Amino acid sequence: MSRQQIDLPPHVYTRQNLAESGIRFPPPVLDTAARNGPSLTARITAVLAVLALGASCYTGFSEGAVTVIRIAGFLLCLDAAFRFVRWVRLIRIRQRLLAGSRGVPVEPLALVLKGNPEEVPAQLSKVRSIIAGSVPQVAVVYKETGTKKPQFYITPYRRSKDFQMPSGTAMLYRHHSREHYYVLEDDFDFIRNRSREQLFSGTVSSAEC
Repeated sequence: MSRQQIDLPPHVYTRQNLAESGIRFPPPVLDTAARNGPSLTARITAVLAVLALGASCYTGFSEGAVTVIRIAGFLLCLDAAFRFVRWVRLIRIRQRLLAGSRGVPVEPLALVLKGNPEEVPAQLSKVRSIIAGSVPQVAVVYKETGTKKPQFYITPYRRSKDFQMPSGTAMLYRHHSREHYYVLEDDFDFIRNRSREQLFSGTVSSAEC
């Protein structure tokens, strides 16, 4: 199967590139929850629950069908409530970390693309979608400072046509026992006034597997 290859600009890597260099990072669970709000699954489940409970009031259904629909609606309500409570818990943990933890300075190391568009099957090429107008999702990888064995952390992914490395350090707030519970406070902004061609200026070529 043919593959698409793309030369990424400086400081921009795929997760696979970074892993091969020994750079790994836990997912930004808390920051992602704060940025995105309740999960899409929670929202869809809540809508389905409302629809199911509303449909159970329709008089055209048999008594047995109404019972089944109401049970389904009740279960969907429980699922949506569970997901919402879990999101609220993550937000509270994030607030406690910011209020009670001591921040650690971290410095920007690289920009990372979500997925692996550097080399993907031609039929499912994310490179093609980027060129066609789809905006890639990008995050910033930060490195812990002041230690010989630094740990690495990542911001939530953001969609951006173009971007630059953050100019300064950020503050990291970590949970005492769970490595995937951390908060990154940074002040960078994606630059949106340059063209997509400047970001993905490398040549696209095909190669055989």
